[in-house]
Amino acid sequence: MKLGTLLALPLDLARWLLAAVPTRLGVFLRRAAYRPFLASGRLFDLAEGVEIQGLGNLSLGDGASVSPGCTLLCPNAGLSLGRRCFLNKNVRLGSHGTAPLTLGDDVMVGPNVVMDTSRHNDARLDLPMKDQGLSYAPISVGDDVWIGANAVIACGVSIGRGCIIGAGAVVTRDVPDLAVAGGVPARILRLRGEPSPGPGGEPCA
Repeated sequence: MKLGTLLALPLDLARWLLAAVPTRLGVFLRRAAYRPFLASGRLFDLAEGVEIQGLGNLSLGDGASVSPGCTLLCPNAGLSLGRRCFLNKNVRLGSHGTAPLTLGDDVMVGPNVVMDTSRHNDARLDLPMKDQGLSYAPISVGDDVWIGANAVIACGVSIGRGCIIGAGAVVTRDVPDLAVAGGVPARILRLRGEPSPGPGGEPCA
């Protein structure tokens, strides 16, 4: 085993133990321990069991709350959660390459949502897709957005202010301000403020 790996073991163990502490005590300890290493962040709540890679690229706004089982992967590019942003259980966010992932203020993200700024290349037919490398494009989510459970936001997508993304949607294109979108692939169902199409007309978020 390499010396660097041996030296990293105590730090990895400390991180694991810190991530596992439950209740408000754990929230307080993680806030105090992570704060000096974050890109920015002061008054945030990280629940137990949250996996983080790349603390130096992570920004957490005041009042941001991350639920148990979430994964925040930002080894190379910035990942930013705005003020009062809420991630429900088992959300996976990834910012890779040089492509950042940004969530605005007052964003609500339902359980099991996935957002990642990378994708596998697939143009060549003479190579397995796993050997063709990755492409990167940023993801941006505006203020006051509600993203329903199990939605997937693809790389390169921008979601405007005040949008609602339905549960299970796969969003592959930009969504304008105040739009309600759902489906696979997601499409615009209506704009907020317009009459609802009624029962069965749009998915629950």
